[in-house]
Amino acid sequence: MAGRIVNVLRSAPALLLAPESYLRAVFVLTGAALALALGIADFTILSLVATAGTPAWATALAGVVLVGGPLLVGLVPAVRQVEGAAAQSLLAAGFPDGPPGAAAGWPQRRRTLGWFLAHVFTGALVVAAVLGLIALAGSWWTVPAAAATVLGTLLAGRFLAWLGPVLLGPSYAERLQRLEADAARATERNRIAREIHDSVGHALSVVTVQASAARKVIERDPGFAADALATIETASRRAASELDEMLGLLRDETRRPAAPAADLDSLDGLLAMARSAGLTVDATVPGDLSRLPPPVSQEAYRIVQEGLTNALKYSADGTATLAVSFGRATLEISLGNPAGDRRAAREGRGLRGIDERAAALGGTATAGPRGSWWTMAVTLPVRDILP
Repeated sequence: MAGRIVNVLRSAPALLLAPESYLRAVFVLTGAALALALGIADFTILSLVATAGTPAWATALAGVVLVGGPLLVGLVPAVRQVEGAAAQSLLAAGFPDGPPGAAAGWPQRRRTLGWFLAHVFTGALVVAAVLGLIALAGSWWTVPAAAATVLGTLLAGRFLAWLGPVLLGPSYAERLQRLEADAARATERNRIAREIHDSVGHALSVVTVQASAARKVIERDPGFAADALATIETASRRAASELDEMLGLLRDETRRPAAPAADLDSLDGLLAMARSAGLTVDATVPGDLSRLPPPVSQEAYRIVQEGLTNALKYSADGTATLAVSFGRATLEISLGNPAGDRRAAREGRGLRGIDERAAALGGTATAGPRGSWWTMAVTLPVRDILP
């Protein structure tokens, strides 16, 4: 105890010279004003009740109501916002998550009540100290008592500056909830980024291949060039539409896609676009893909799209094989193309996106050279979903 007193005395000069100490003292004095106003009102009313011949028990009950009632104002939701603004401006209390808003539930209301009581009771102590000084007027104790009162007020301000973020800031559960919401937002943005990469990347690959082919044969085969330009137009419009939708979701997180996300029911159109871009695809696809759960079907579509984009870029002879199959437990996707002399490792966001999509559903994805072929194998679980 003696050591603490020594530490307080050592820090007294810095406390007295710090400008923020006196702003904090103003905050403490607002609590003193509240405590004094409540005390005067309660004393006056209780005096009137007592002099009216009211029974002692009724006077005591009135005292409890008169004292306790106003203090419960701390449960009002707006008090948290008002006290938070005052604590931030006068106490220089730090709120890393931003200034507190109105209390959103009873846990926040109870903690705000605790803060409000601490504010008022700290002010009441200052009022008591000032009344003590008045009683000591003319005594040699007056000067040391006044110094102790000033120092105590400044220390109370420092204490409240520490306590404010504890009681008015978010609780551990609220911080955890906010972190979970931030993680969910980050996950959603990552998903949107994958969607943009896969859809726009595929369209750009188709456009690049078709434009290159059209440029080479436009004079000797105008019909092929016209078909290539038509494919470019279709792919560009589709990509522009999807890009606009995805960017809209990024700007406004409350929006939802205007149209259902593409899934394996649209696989025929995806294969047709790949073939129109010059990739010969030998596809083995079951006819009942509509039975797949939407999340699995949508992710599988994007996986196949990215695989076809890679094949379009790297296939040695412009061919690829695709096999899709599923049973009660898993959906299997296998896609490969001849690598020839172009067997350099394929790196980038596309393959990472495939891994992320598979992992998000609890599946696996492998990709790499196998002999003279580049192969990709993806397994997605569908057990307990299909009948």
